[in-house]
Amino acid sequence: MITQFTINLNKGEDVAEREVRWRKRREAITMTVLILFLVVISYLNYQQYQAVQQVLHTKQAIVNDIDRQLDSLVKTGKNISKEDVLALAKLEKERVLWTKKFLSIGEILPPEMAITYVEFKNNQLLMRFITTIKKDEKEFDKVKDLIDKLRASPLFFHDFLSMQLKEQHQTNVEEQTILSFSVLSMIDRGAVGGARGASDGGRAAKASSLARAVGGGQ
Repeated sequence: MITQFTINLNKGEDVAEREVRWRKRREAITMTVLILFLVVISYLNYQQYQAVQQVLHTKQAIVNDIDRQLDSLVKTGKNISKEDVLALAKLEKERVLWTKKFLSIGEILPPEMAITYVEFKNNQLLMRFITTIKKDEKEFDKVKDLIDKLRASPLFFHDFLSMQLKEQHQTNVEEQTILSFSVLSMIDRGAVGGARGASDGGRAAKASSLARAVGGGQ
């Protein structure tokens, strides 16, 4: 009995061809994915570039508009004359610094004395004070001492021509002597811009500090 065997010599060749085809297919798929990825990245970069360019264009337009406005202001602006500069310097020199003056009053006043009224009118500063008087003190000496201190203060008396006592009154409250008096000071020049402001805003509130003044003297 004879047994026959059939051998396919092309079988190994077919497997090799399939592997080559699959390898080429994988390479083609990989290249396609890479190309698509690069295209997407390039598109996103282009969009971002366009957005940045738009922002730069807007900023440049704003800068150009500001430059045009500055040029327009330079062309239409007015030159400051020497007279304007001198007038401004004179106004600054003649300005009365009321805030510093009132702060200096606060430093000069003794603890038992208080200021109750301030008025600036017709280049005159009127101030009213209230204080306690001890048994061994004289009313006139206390008033004179305050006026002398105000005159001796360069910060306060700098813009004034004169200072004098206008009036004074004395009362007794629960066996305590209370003295109220007013001092009138004259500005040494005409109407001043800063002084006019003090006339409106510094026309003081009548801060009747009798209780504080009495308490400070005890």
